[in-house]
Amino acid sequence: MPAFFAFLLCMLVSAAAYAAEPYPSRPIRIVVAYPPGGIADLSARLVAEGLREKFNQPVIVENKPGANGVIGEREVVKSDADGYTLMLAPSAMLINYAMEANFPFDVMRDVAPIAGVAEYPTAMVVNNKMPVNSVQEFIAYGKAHPDKLSFGSTGVGSLDWLAAELFMKQTGLRMVHVPYKGGPLALHDLLGGSIDTIIEVFPVVMEQIRSGAVKGLAVTSSYRLPSIPDVPTFAEAGVPNVQLTGWVAVYGPAGLPEEIREKLGNAIVEIVKQPSMRDRFRAIGFEPTAQGVKAFSEVHVSEVKRWVAFLTEMGLRK
Repeated sequence: MPAFFAFLLCMLVSAAAYAAEPYPSRPIRIVVAYPPGGIADLSARLVAEGLREKFNQPVIVENKPGANGVIGEREVVKSDADGYTLMLAPSAMLINYAMEANFPFDVMRDVAPIAGVAEYPTAMVVNNKMPVNSVQEFIAYGKAHPDKLSFGSTGVGSLDWLAAELFMKQTGLRMVHVPYKGGPLALHDLLGGSIDTIIEVFPVVMEQIRSGAVKGLAVTSSYRLPSIPDVPTFAEAGVPNVQLTGWVAVYGPAGLPEEIREKLGNAIVEIVKQPSMRDRFRAIGFEPTAQGVKAFSEVHVSEVKRWVAFLTEMGLRK
């Protein structure tokens, strides 16, 4: 028995020492619930790089796509709330929650907002085989060829899908929806001529617009983007009320200790505010926001309310 109690005491001392270790003391995992090359993946890798340098610990990005983001998101929600499993999620997570009455988890209860990273609009592009060079020409072409146009998106509930739905509502056009597991896959088929258009998140299509690989018709921001100044806003193109912006942010599971949450949030804000990092975000089509725990938690709550109201008004809430 004395040997057993000695073993038990040793285990308790080891556990206490482990619990007392400063955070982080081992590798951090950032789950991205979408394929490589998309908006969440691109921004996650920049954040991971910054955290790696700041904390002197490995920070690994894991892509776990499927079910429009739910597979990876649910894994994080069910993980230990110790700060070693995080996710970088786009605003699509809140859109999906606001749209689905039976969403697999509650974004108001089951996640811990940590930091807002960056925001982005979407851009309407067409393949070069399309005989149109403006939004108005696209509308005229669609009305002359009813039920012939197709658009790609990253799935029902995604920002690019909502932008296309809003565009169709404002113009009266109907297009066939072709869902993809990620924006780069939709862009690939657009380039090949399999689909006619995507209103894709800007970071995915920026380089193709600038190179002339696709035709940029309009952006959903309220202002022209400095990197593609010749592409008008939808309002300038004669289709008002097609204005949507998305964002990416870091979350952890509910119950994340406040000291860890604050340490992560402050670190991410400092990383994103670095001039060199801001330039890198802008170079891939993002506008950095750098919101800490308090600021982004308020954004998180207001965005849930916004999307519930928006989807209800659009008649898209299930």
